[in-house]
Amino acid sequence: MSKYTIISDIGKGILALLRDKLVPDPVDKAESIGICDPKERGGYIVGIHPYDIKEDTSGTANESKTLPDGSVQDPPAMIELYYVISVSSKAEIEYKALDEAKIIGKIIQILKDNPTIPARYMPNNLDMSIDNVPVSMLPLNMEEKVKVWTMFGESYKLSVFYVVGPVAIDSENIHKPKKRVEEVYIGMSQFERKKDIKFETFIKEEDIDDEYTHRPDEDEDEEEEESDDYGSDDESGDDSDEDLSSDEDTDSEDSSEESELGDDSESDEDSLDSESDSEESELGEETGSDSEDDVSDDDSDITFEDGE
Repeated sequence: MSKYTIISDIGKGILALLRDKLVPDPVDKAESIGICDPKERGGYIVGIHPYDIKEDTSGTANESKTLPDGSVQDPPAMIELYYVISVSSKAEIEYKALDEAKIIGKIIQILKDNPTIPARYMPNNLDMSIDNVPVSMLPLNMEEKVKVWTMFGESYKLSVFYVVGPVAIDSENIHKPKKRVEEVYIGMSQFERKKDIKFETFIKEEDIDDEYTHRPDEDEDEEEEESDDYGSDDESGDDSDEDLSSDEDTDSEDSSEESELGDDSESDEDSLDSESDSEESELGEETGSDSEDDVSDDDSDITFEDGE
């Protein structure tokens, strides 16, 4: 996250980078390099002068940001920072211009070799290290450079112009996510209505060609329909229908005769059973009478013997 202190932090990063690379050659002391106003440079040989801040219009990072806890943060402010770096040598007048040119050449070399400010030069008080902060030289003409120095109320001096960025200043507007369950009523049943999902299958008749899908009744109906169709076209069909009707009549007569025969056979069997029952009864009576006669004869014999 980039706080509102990013502007001063970038100035500190550029200062630390130049102090590390310019000392001890071509600048003797690190204290001779600083950030200042051109009118109040004091004892600084190398002066870093911020002169403008513009909004970045390239459209980078113009969307809201989702934080790990689900909160939504508004888009950050994207800006570009403009600097002019000048040199005021303490050398003798005859060596002053050459010394200044040597120092400016070294500055150009350092910033060319480091197109981004390394993280180790940024302040340690940041929440996270700022990587890939681009630094590039501005291609200004002499008229534009003179206008910048005139803005400071100073005459033009040999200097280099750089732009740093775009960099982001994070927004403090953070929207908390809405809770799914806002109220819970204790002792009441809460339920979620379930959706009923129905599946329907549509099968075309021409796609059904399996012999197991046909019933025997359907086959007979189809055969009868075919026979009816043939009968309507051919005269022989009428005769076949008459034969079929006559056969049906004969079948009905045969069935009636069979039923009559069955009734007669049943009556005959009943009469035979009755006759056999009567014969058995008569035989029983005769056997019974014979047995009685035998018993009477025996008794008579017994009585005769006693008389003797």
